[in-house]
Amino acid sequence: MVRVLVVDDSLISRKYLARILEESGQIQVIATASDGQEAIEKVKTLQPDVVTMDVEMPKLNGLEALRHIMIENPVPVIMVSTLTTEGASTTLEALHLGAIDYIPKNDVLNFNKITKDARELLIEKVIAAKNSKVSKPKLIKPIETKQIKTVKPSEPVKKDIKLIAIATSTGGPVALEKVMSEFPKVNVPVLIVQHMPATFTPIFAKSLDRISSIPIKEAQDGEIVENGKGYLAPGGRQMSIVDKGNSYIIKVSDEPKTIYVPSADILFDSCAQTTKDKTLAIIMTGMGNDGFQGLVKLKKTGGVIIAQSKESCVVWGMPRKPTESNIVDYIGDLNEIPNIVKKITG
Repeated sequence: MVRVLVVDDSLISRKYLARILEESGQIQVIATASDGQEAIEKVKTLQPDVVTMDVEMPKLNGLEALRHIMIENPVPVIMVSTLTTEGASTTLEALHLGAIDYIPKNDVLNFNKITKDARELLIEKVIAAKNSKVSKPKLIKPIETKQIKTVKPSEPVKKDIKLIAIATSTGGPVALEKVMSEFPKVNVPVLIVQHMPATFTPIFAKSLDRISSIPIKEAQDGEIVENGKGYLAPGGRQMSIVDKGNSYIIKVSDEPKTIYVPSADILFDSCAQTTKDKTLAIIMTGMGNDGFQGLVKLKKTGGVIIAQSKESCVVWGMPRKPTESNIVDYIGDLNEIPNIVKKITG
């Protein structure tokens, strides 16, 4: 049973969140709090497994409460954020401060449009959060090179790569920033899937672009990918790559419908059909198994797969099944992945 503290200044929101969580039969809402100061005190005394945290609250807002909690009593915190530009920026700041995930408040607490998928995703996030890794907030620092952990072969082998595909979810925004800040200046396109709603990705793409060695933008339907550039999948939509003879085109679509959007499986599956053995795929921190089926298909074509190590994942979900199924070629911590990419791409 996952013991949860629900923090929100709205009584209705607190009751509704608590009801959704407890109806799962796997979660117990042990208490609620109406502001950040109350949340700090209840985290200290009740020691919940997970906290859901509103952002805008009286006395002490969600960000300030998060700062105190992560320094004094670190616990997995999931932010409950509105889908506005300002809300998206605040949520990304919260992830840097130590929150492990976020919930689009508009989806979960929309009384007229609440869907089964939204409820299931909320419950899955909370359950996954219990076993996640949390740490005190820290700034992104230059990455030190360590000895590379590999599965096979013992040392990364240079290969003719035409495209790099990266997928991640819970813990992904901060992990991606760490990886892309030291990413080599590759001469191939880099396609990135991060489970995110639509309002978040334009801001996140700009954040990645500021720290990356290659330019990164939010992908657009129908655009031709260029070597040495990164493309972030638009939030809430599927992204795939299509072979048009002399070039590769990005396809952005509302279909197919999946619980995780954008889906890693959709991207990896399209790579298996286009760039095939010339694909380098990277699967990183995140809950669930999204990406596994696509990687199985990619592996059959001869594609190369890197998985983030269990030790460095916030949630060892997405990399777990590929690793345990022995389809992964290399395993690395966040500070090792850029060096593995550099050695493979030459």
